[in-house]
Formats: sequence, structure tokens, C-alpha cells
Amino acid sequence: MRRRIYERDHQVTAAAAGEDPGFREAADLLDAGVGEGAYAAAVLLVARGDEVLFERSAGYARAASLFDIASLTKPLAASLFLALSQEGHLSTDSIAAEVLPFTSPDPRVREIRFAHLLSHTSGLPAWLPLYEKVAAAETAEGRPMSGTAEGHDRILAEILSLPLSRDPGAGWEYSDLGFMLLGRAIEVAGFRSLDRLLAEKITGPLGMRETRYLPLAAISECETGRLIPTGWSEARRREKVGDVDDENAAAMGGVAGHAGLFSTAGDLFRFTREIVRARKGEGRVLSRPSAVRMTTRIARPPGCPRTLGFDTPTPPDSSPKGDSPGNTPRSQAGERAPADAVGHLGYTGCSLWIDPVREISVILLTNRVVFGSGNRKLSELRPRIHDAVWKELAG
Repeated sequence: MRRRIYERDHQVTAAAAGEDPGFREAADLLDAGVGEGAYAAAVLLVARGDEVLFERSAGYARAASLFDIASLTKPLAASLFLALSQEGHLSTDSIAAEVLPFTSPDPRVREIRFAHLLSHTSGLPAWLPLYEKVAAAETAEGRPMSGTAEGHDRILAEILSLPLSRDPGAGWEYSDLGFMLLGRAIEVAGFRSLDRLLAEKITGPLGMRETRYLPLAAISECETGRLIPTGWSEARRREKVGDVDDENAAAMGGVAGHAGLFSTAGDLFRFTREIVRARKGEGRVLSRPSAVRMTTRIARPPGCPRTLGFDTPTPPDSSPKGDSPGNTPRSQAGERAPADAVGHLGYTGCSLWIDPVREISVILLTNRVVFGSGNRKLSELRPRIHDAVWKELAG
């Protein structure tokens, strides 16, 4: 049985979903992932338009489970940036140095535009263990900094001082650091913290009631079982349950532009549905031009697979530190994914893909890192799950 999403007083309510035998292959693969050690918990949701066609949980997850969605934070941050740009607070064509106090001796940083940060074409490095610098400062000065406002500011100051690896716009490299700066620029332009702005401009209006930074501060003790763990943190010397998995985000206090959000599959469907609707001029928070830009590859540099906030179905980077770990030539969207689909991956094992033409959403949330960051099994399984979904939808 399928379920229809309907709206009442700007909220989304859903009836219980039954098992759809048409997605049996995808369901079997999802269940198999638990036994194979690809993850310990997972939720798969497939929708067309406003209708959820299929939803299934595996392992110790349930439909209402809260996952650390890691880099799926980025498209939400991008949508927040574009919402602020619609109000005249920011512009994708503006020079980032007009908002952010760069101290880098590299003169090219003055050429970075916000569109470069949104599309990973700024020339900034992909990733650095900046949390280690905060930890070293704690030891040297004998006072806590990690997870505080000072830790947040120290990490941003480090990024603002870095030289670039290439000219802005000359190439692309997936960069956490660029979205850390984007998050700070949003705060400066919006005069409020990133978490407050996201709630006011995006998640609140869309009815994404479960999507938030720092979930332990917002849920009751009896609800903590909804939180899906992501394993042991060597840096923090504790298990991560409701604490952000990303060490840089943790050192920044858990609120950052590149990572830190927790969400459910249902809430993320509310977000993907907004992208689809906004492309038709029916968005609640995004204008049609904003949604089109988020779902269209940038023109320069030629061949770049990125949009302003999303990726497209191309073979993943083989770098061990990215949002798709592992060394595989297969696109994580699956070989059957539509060429004009857009989506994103998260380091913890989460992903979402949107076919904007057929208005299809495919959301897969897992905790592959609970078995260690080196667990690569999802990289082989995820394309098979997606291909099973795309095959069923094409039938």
C-alpha cells in the first residue's frame, strides 16, 4: 500500500506505509546490508511527487530514527544561502572576502565568489584535521576550547589563512572547508547563528520538525533511543550517539555549514519535495530560479559535476576523505540513475537523490561508520540498492 502526503496548516502528515512487493529487490538488498556489515541500521524511502511509494527500515533503525546525515547538511546550507539571497542579504556572484575576513597571503582568495564555495570550485583544500589544532591549543593553554565558540572561531581562522590549491573556478575539488566558510558567511549576513537561521528559513516552514543540530539538547531522555550511533571517537574518547560524527564539526560546537545536522528520512523527503515543487514555481521557501540553479550543473569549469549545493551521478572521488569512501568506479547513484538527477552523499553513510523531471526522491540513511570509518562495504552495496529502485520506477 502506498501513502499520500497531504498538508494541513502547513504541516505534513502521513499514514502508515505498508510493504510494496514491487520494491522487493531493494528491500532484500537493504536487509542484506545489515548481515554483511555494511551498516547496523538503515532506512530507505522512495517517493514520487507527494506520494511515498516505499519505506523500509533495517537493523535497529525505525522510520522515525534520527541519523547523523553528515554532508547532507551541505545542500540544506546551500538552500539557506539561496533563501537569504532571495531576500537580498547575499549573492552567489558576490566576492566572499566582502563578508569573510580572509588573512591568507594568497591574493587569489580575493577572487573567491560564493558560487565557488557552493560548487566546490573555490580552490580550497578538501579537508584538514583542524580539530587537532584546537586540541593542541587546549593542551598548551590548559583550558577547554573544543566544542566552544573559541574552538569554532579558531577553526574558521585557520581556513581563512590558507593558500589555495588552484585558481578559483579553474577546477573542482570537494571541500568541507568551503562549506565551513559558507556557514559562517550565512551567519554574518543573517545576523543569527546557523542553527537558528536554518530553523527560521528552511526546516520550520517546510515542517521538518526532526531536523536539527545538537539533537541531545532538544529531545527528551526517553527519545534518545531514536538516535542512531556512529561509533567510537578516538579524539573525544567516547561513543557518538547524538554527538556529531565529524571531528571538525564537533570542535566547532556541533553547528557548521559542512556537517552537523541530524534528520529522518521523512524530513529529508520534505526537503527534496520542496526542490521539486520550487522548480515549478510552487516552493514554500525557494524561488523557481533558486531551485533551477540547485538542480543544474554549473557551466564553468567545463565538465564540473556540481550544481550550487548538489552533486550529479558521476563516479565518486577515490580520495579516502570525502563523502563517498572507497575506491570504486561505480557511481553511488547507480548505473540506472537518470543523467539529470542531483543528489548528495554523507560520510556517515547517508544519501539522497532527486530525479527533478519525474519528481522522484530516493533517500537512503545508514550508519556505515559504526563499524569504523574504513568500512567500505556500503560503496558496493549502495549502487545496487539504487539500481533496484530505478529499475522498479522505470517499469
